[in-house]
Amino acid sequence: MIATLINGHAGGGIDSADRGLQYGDGLFETIACRDGAPRWLALHLERLQQGCERLRIAFRDVDLLRAEIRGLAAGQQRCIVKVIVTRGTATRRGYAPAGDEQPTRIVSRHDWPQPPGRADAGFQLGFSSVTLGTNPLLAGLKHLNRLEQVLAQMQCDAAGLDEVLMLSSAGQVIGGSMSNVFFADDSGLFTPELSECGVAGIMRRLVLQAAGRHGSGVCVRLVEPSELATVREAFLTNVRWGLQSVRVLQGRTLPSDAYAQQLRGLIDAAHA
Repeated sequence: MIATLINGHAGGGIDSADRGLQYGDGLFETIACRDGAPRWLALHLERLQQGCERLRIAFRDVDLLRAEIRGLAAGQQRCIVKVIVTRGTATRRGYAPAGDEQPTRIVSRHDWPQPPGRADAGFQLGFSSVTLGTNPLLAGLKHLNRLEQVLAQMQCDAAGLDEVLMLSSAGQVIGGSMSNVFFADDSGLFTPELSECGVAGIMRRLVLQAAGRHGSGVCVRLVEPSELATVREAFLTNVRWGLQSVRVLQGRTLPSDAYAQQLRGLIDAAHA
């Protein structure tokens, strides 16, 4: 059941002049909640604050936001809480903000999504023909401009896949349409670097930390699509899936999910 707070008030609406609606001028977080509590809340709020600083959104109501997230999660066995922070209602026309806008915060609770009906066949991953535009100023941010991912998800559904990989306009593998991606081959575990585009996910961060503590480490680097023909393992990360092992990559069955199993255990043990 959806429940929504807008600037702390239940129900209501968004001003049609809000810059989040007009220009996608804002950020969002998707927070997994279990047993009445949001998971990794400090990391989500840290990323949100860093994003606001980079976009120069003067958002200061972090304590209020934290309380609202916890309030919506309370009493729920499992749910998703989504947070949106926009620059606020425009005080003049045009792309350039005036500087006196008051940020809008939207917090909504959603039922935990059901797995797809084809889940028994194993998780299937393919490529999208939709590319991600490169822009270092926005790279890593979970900003509201998601039309590339919308188009990619439409392709994903039409192809009967569980997720699709997206390339940058320069041709490198970046990640899934709603996930980060890790691969393993004879050289070890590696993941795309995100200095030009893509979202630096919370679960991606946890995997990098866990692998570093364990001593195996992850190589963060440019990844060419041709390399995937020889990987033996792939897994995707987001806060809803955790670490999702890929069974079939571009029609090829992968033989292993050893890294994913090991890292799941390390992360669960560290954040029990």
